[in-house]
Amino acid sequence: MAAKKAPIVVRGGRLIDGNGGKPVDNATVVIEGNRITRVDSGKADVPKEARIIDARGKTILPGLIDNHVHYRVFCGELFLAHGVTSVRDLGNPLDWIMAQRDAVALGKIPGPRIFCAGGGFYGKSTAQHHMVPADPADARRMSKRLVEMGVDYLKMHLGVSVDITRAVAEVGRAAGLRLTGHLETSIVPYAEAGVDGVEHASGCAEATIRSEKGKKGLASIKLWLAKFLAPWSLAEKEHYPEVTDFLAKKGTFIEPTSVLWGASLGARERWEKEDYELLKNPGLSYLAVNDRLIWLDHYYIAYGARGKQEPQQDVFIGNRYSIYGIHPESQMREGFKRLGEFLCQLVKAGGNVVTGTDAPAVLPGLSLHRDMECLVAAGLTPMQAIMAATKVGADYLGKKKELGTIEKGKLADLIVVRGDPLKDITHTRQIDTVIKDGEIMDISYHADFFNPIARPHSQEFYGYPTPRLDNVSPKVARHPLRQPKRGSCRGPFLPAQGGDYSGFGRKSKTYGVVRGWRDFQFRPLYCAVSTGGQGRLGGTIRGRSKSCTHGEG
Repeated sequence: MAAKKAPIVVRGGRLIDGNGGKPVDNATVVIEGNRITRVDSGKADVPKEARIIDARGKTILPGLIDNHVHYRVFCGELFLAHGVTSVRDLGNPLDWIMAQRDAVALGKIPGPRIFCAGGGFYGKSTAQHHMVPADPADARRMSKRLVEMGVDYLKMHLGVSVDITRAVAEVGRAAGLRLTGHLETSIVPYAEAGVDGVEHASGCAEATIRSEKGKKGLASIKLWLAKFLAPWSLAEKEHYPEVTDFLAKKGTFIEPTSVLWGASLGARERWEKEDYELLKNPGLSYLAVNDRLIWLDHYYIAYGARGKQEPQQDVFIGNRYSIYGIHPESQMREGFKRLGEFLCQLVKAGGNVVTGTDAPAVLPGLSLHRDMECLVAAGLTPMQAIMAATKVGADYLGKKKELGTIEKGKLADLIVVRGDPLKDITHTRQIDTVIKDGEIMDISYHADFFNPIARPHSQEFYGYPTPRLDNVSPKVARHPLRQPKRGSCRGPFLPAQGGDYSGFGRKSKTYGVVRGWRDFQFRPLYCAVSTGGQGRLGGTIRGRSKSCTHGEG
């Protein structure tokens, strides 16, 4: 029988419990198992066998929540090291992301709690894992199937009609699941149809644009990436109260992805330098060059010197588009100002604002702190920004009874930071201790970090130079797998390090996880090539992995 785990006691720090009230000085938090069993102030008796974490001079916060990510195999350590203990995945192949979720929950792979929906509903599919219902009946059938498979919430994206949205929402509501949306028209009819929240604050600016001039300007925005930000420079403030009061009354959650505005706030060079310094850590050597290039060049592409030379359209990176398109600085600054005024009015009316970053389009983990900083720059108080990343974020997940605040009976997700985030929100970056599910996390980086569940197919952004594959023969090689009795693992793959793979043949051993094995043992799977194959990866891609950064929205 395994020995009983000793309790953990965090004491002496200033407690910000996530509820928005006055901080508690000299607090004591007792954790037994994976639950918080006591929260006291002042001198308190603690179990003799407890492991003590001295938080004197520091601040105790709930574990942080990133409510908009597109999880990838390399994300786990980056999130944990920055105090992010829960994430909501907004788009991935369903089998893969559920395997990631379950493996992390079982402690087989380091990472934050994952809440997932799969690929989501689309008006037009742009990836294999996107679902395109033909009508409301088809949407209900698909939604019920997702519920049966065990998703944590439902998602709809651009081009989905209000009728189909209503059908999806009805199924979700019956199962106790929330529905989130990424919109391109007014949020009002979608909120009335059952959407519980929106990504990128999409549909909010559009709901305020009523003048003919504004509508004409909105109609001129053709590129979908530009639609993330550009509508806010057209938002009509005289209509804010009507929309914010409506959203507050409905309880709709708004995830503005405010970190995406950082380049327009003069943060580009500073953030890129921070990313550069972080990526120098030898423990992060497993991160692919492609991802590093995107993060280090990201804000330069979104807004910068190149914007004065490139045409007003999406900038292509390799064979994919850039992140946000290019807008004039004056337009970006005005848009952020109007977004901030909207968010402040929404919070004042009792509405819900949550944090979300779209990572790994931006560097996972660190970007959540930047997102909170941008919320403060937009006009929210540091306490409101912290609540957006904790209590309100947990409510959006549908987990307010389990996560988001430091209270007796809740799951033990908390962090200890140096400094006082209420005086300076950037102090949330100064992570000292991370506890997730009652376990003290290792928040260092490890060069041998390995996530054995490879993503089965990709929709990638690539940095410069453009990756290429030369001299492949035959054009198609079939890779049937000898499957274990339970579960299956599927999907083509290429050698990660490049070079000649003509020797790849029968009984080549690779490792993977077979979903359905509750113990998630990482056992060898044997792959056989049905026909001989030769080829060489082009020099520009050699040595890079096939990991990706973003591609869903």
